[in-house]
Amino acid sequence: MPPLIIAHRGDSAHRPENTLASFASALEVGADIVELDVQLTKDARLAVIHDAALERTTDGRGPVRDRTLHELRALSAGYPARFGTTYAGERIPALEEVLAFLKGRARALIEIKRESVSDDAQGGVEALCVEAVRRAGMTGDVALISFEARALLRCRELGPEVKRGHLFNRATPAEVVAGARSVDCDLVMPEKGLLTDELVRLCREARLNVATWVVDDPAELRELLRYDLFAVGTNRPGVLLEETLETE
Repeated sequence: MPPLIIAHRGDSAHRPENTLASFASALEVGADIVELDVQLTKDARLAVIHDAALERTTDGRGPVRDRTLHELRALSAGYPARFGTTYAGERIPALEEVLAFLKGRARALIEIKRESVSDDAQGGVEALCVEAVRRAGMTGDVALISFEARALLRCRELGPEVKRGHLFNRATPAEVVAGARSVDCDLVMPEKGLLTDELVRLCREARLNVATWVVDDPAELRELLRYDLFAVGTNRPGVLLEETLETE
């Protein structure tokens, strides 16, 4: 079977990333899973934005953590450097807003960003994520993912019923498997440059699902099909979904 298609920050090649417009477009093209990022705000809320700073994708400046959610939502999240004023009305969404939008329509991967992980084990970003997923009634449709093993361990402790996935951008095949075992997850997400026959074999032996990112070119997807991947993250979900339909 072809891999599931993960809309990386939504349909982010065609809409401002991590906005409701991007997520809506991902659903329209038929993405199986929507990936999004969360950062912690000054008032301990979860804002859906990739960067720790505002400059790249909004018309604001400075760290996300220095603003309340209300202050963040006063900014445009229309990614003016890429889209001009076309999506100037888009706002930085709260996690609960995005989960309500996706419920019953798609599964979600929520990436806990390193910048938001703190020493607060009980009231930090992990606890807030688990609480939001529970309140949304989506514990069976969400996986919490991170590069940070510490964050994933807390997610296991605070919300064992919510699936977890370990991201890797630098690791040996053995380190990927060991990392997954250390946080007790069944999904690993190595960056595409890490994929090898050995890695896939070790993961299969360990009963781990393997997903990768970011793949935007159909030709590259065809090359990766040899690994029998569980899922592939892309900024162009519609394009890759057409490719997977052709390969079925």
